[in-house]
Parts: sequence; structure tokens; C-alpha cells
Amino acid sequence: MNDKELKKLFLSALYLLVGEKVNAATSAIDSTTESKNTATKSTAGDKHETGRAMMERELALSNSQLHKAQFLKNELSKISLEMNFTSVDLGALVVTNQGHYFISIGLGKVNIQGDDCYAISGGSPLGIALMGKQKGQKINFQGRNIEIIDVV
Repeated sequence: MNDKELKKLFLSALYLLVGEKVNAATSAIDSTTESKNTATKSTAGDKHETGRAMMERELALSNSQLHKAQFLKNELSKISLEMNFTSVDLGALVVTNQGHYFISIGLGKVNIQGDDCYAISGGSPLGIALMGKQKGQKINFQGRNIEIIDVV
């Protein structure tokens, strides 16, 4: 498989992972909302209020997770598979002697057909170190010498 095909599979895998995050958050919101709406007040009023407060907190957490997942999905939509890169930028697949890095969103290691690839954001420490670099250049990152073999 060539690097362009790998990049396409990588982007598809990231969309799938982010979609799962959106679905999980949406499901949690629906479940918590239903529980909150069906909770009946008992004679122990304090327990009821404590339970509702916990549900409100869970609902806020799930909403936060949903917004983060939607933000990641939006960031992925900015990436074009048609762009040709001469230097590292958002949407570039960086092939190095240390592995493949996709400058996209920070989701970490993703296995693509048996190959470990890393989804990193351009604002991460490694993303910042790679940004603007070109094929053949080397960087020293946290004591590791990383050579850029290709930028796709």
C-alpha cells in the first residue's frame, strides 16, 4: 500500500473513531435525560435532590464530550486528500524513520491494517517540532533523532 492510500485509510479511521465518540456521548445524554425525567420524588427528599444533582453533572459531562467530539469532526473536515505537500502542515502524512504521523487531531496511536500510525495535532509538541519541515530534514525531539522520509 502506498502512502496516499494509507493517508486515505487513516482519515477514514479517524472519522470512524470520532463518530463513535459522538454516538457514545449522544447515547449517554439520552440515557441520563430519560433517567432524570423519570425520577420520582421519594419521601427522602434530600436523596432525590442529590440524585438529580448527580444526573445534572453527568449530563453536563456528556454534553462536554459531545462538543469535543463535534469539534474534532469539524477539524477533520478541514483536511483535503487532494492537497500535495512540500512541507509539514495540517493534513500532511509525515513518514519518518520513527513512524507515520498524520497532522490532524490528537487521538494518538491508530492501527491501520497492521501498521501503527499516530494522529497528532499541529499544536502538540511533536506537531510543532515537525511543522514546516520538509522531506530529508531531521529534528531532535525529546532525545530522539527523527528523519523525515516523506511528506504526503
